[in-house]
Amino acid sequence: MRLILVLFMTIFWSAASAAHAGAWLREKGTGFVSLSFGASMFSETTNSLYLEYGLSEKITVGLDISAFTNAQDVRNGFGNLFMRRSLGPTDGRNKWAYEIGVGGLWGNEMQRPTIKTGLSWGRGFQVNKHSGWINLDAAVIYEPTLNEHIVKFDGTVGLDFGNITTGIVEVALSQQENEFFGAIEPSILIRPKQSRFQVKVGAQIPFDDQKKSAFKLGVWHTF
Repeated sequence: MRLILVLFMTIFWSAASAAHAGAWLREKGTGFVSLSFGASMFSETTNSLYLEYGLSEKITVGLDISAFTNAQDVRNGFGNLFMRRSLGPTDGRNKWAYEIGVGGLWGNEMQRPTIKTGLSWGRGFQVNKHSGWINLDAAVIYEPTLNEHIVKFDGTVGLDFGNITTGIVEVALSQQENEFFGAIEPSILIRPKQSRFQVKVGAQIPFDDQKKSAFKLGVWHTF
């Protein structure tokens, strides 16, 4: 039970919530992929792959895989295959979507299935001439063999500073029974000119133990 909690808190939040559109679905026939890496001063590392594809105007499917290695070189991982569907019109000012996913977590000769259900809300805004967005995600992740579940909430605010850079602030909160985890992740998204890729540089800072803060680096690509 405790192992599952530790896995989710060290792995699941390593994949930046801003990497996916949340309530914004991919256009039909288009996709998005991101690779990210994180490292702390305690020699802990995280790696993640996130992929999504617009199956139709109202349905996006994807894959989310993360891995965590601690200072003792013990490796754990999490994977989730999901479908996200819009609620209401996709061109509305307020965007809603729900998500269902199946997957599992593994590590130390342990493999457990997981089921995820989630709800997302998003909305764009304008600050002077700068475009921005806000996205809120709520989800429940259930492990049926041990009857364990985690409730999580993610919030993301982004603001375009210009044609090249975007500022992003993400907040992740989760709870399992009496255990609580929270972290903030400020970052900058850089779009180099004449490049098909974007680079995300930031940090993940836990609320309760800033010494475990991690440097984060990611590469995004839309196709």
